[in-house]
Amino acid sequence: MWVRELGILRSMDEIALFYRQPSPTSDLGRHRDRVHGLPTDPEALSAIVRGLLVHNHTAWVQGLRFSTERMSHKETVGAETILDNVIGVDPAPLDRERDVEQRMFGFCYHFALLHCALLRATGTPARIRCGFAAYFVAQRWIDHWVVEYRDGSGWTFTDPQVGRGKLTGADFQDGVTAWNLCRAGAAEPAAYGNGELWGWDELRGSLINDVAALNKVEVAGWFWCDRLQVQPLDQPHDELDETLDVLANLVVAAQSVEDLRNCFERYPEFQPPAGAVAR
Repeated sequence: MWVRELGILRSMDEIALFYRQPSPTSDLGRHRDRVHGLPTDPEALSAIVRGLLVHNHTAWVQGLRFSTERMSHKETVGAETILDNVIGVDPAPLDRERDVEQRMFGFCYHFALLHCALLRATGTPARIRCGFAAYFVAQRWIDHWVVEYRDGSGWTFTDPQVGRGKLTGADFQDGVTAWNLCRAGAAEPAAYGNGELWGWDELRGSLINDVAALNKVEVAGWFWCDRLQVQPLDQPHDELDETLDVLANLVVAAQSVEDLRNCFERYPEFQPPAGAVAR
């Protein structure tokens, strides 16, 4: 028993180290020195992120006008490029809150990725998770990206876009969890989505995004994935969905970084290609 527990602890340490190190998409690159002097508290860093970015829906609701070039920032992939955009608009230190018109135009993925990057750069193991939030629309699970960070007691979900911390399972379901609940008949697939897109396509896309992010391949959207282009998109597809069941179950069973990597590498068709943009 002691040997087994020691192995579990080593796996936990390995996983924490893995998520404390930057990925190609979360590396701050030429902006690494800008984290000096920033707080290390996860929620304090979350507040900093909200002072640097504006969500595209918020901009629409507030009637804000952005140039075509600024709106194209919504397709940005990578924390280094996010900060290129932020600094290109206003070169002030990162902990200085910008006027809303002077923030980078993006969506939930950018909030999550930048927060995760800052957490890793300041020493906290963190990962972004693609899934669904229950706090935007009553009785609906809206597709969303959040951050999961490790503290002394385990992993904690937090939403840097809206400043909502310590999310529970009633607040947010990651893509793996949502998939398994719907496939088991414990949740209604039609309640999962966003805008005009609901049901199985959203669940499939969020699953493969979530599995990739667990492997620190952090790219939003699945427009590039030909394997998911089945018709009708919002209906079950036996062969595809059974393949995704295997993927989801392997992730649930994973006990190490190597296990997670094997899950991801088993299905190259679900891996975003180089050059994929965020959508």
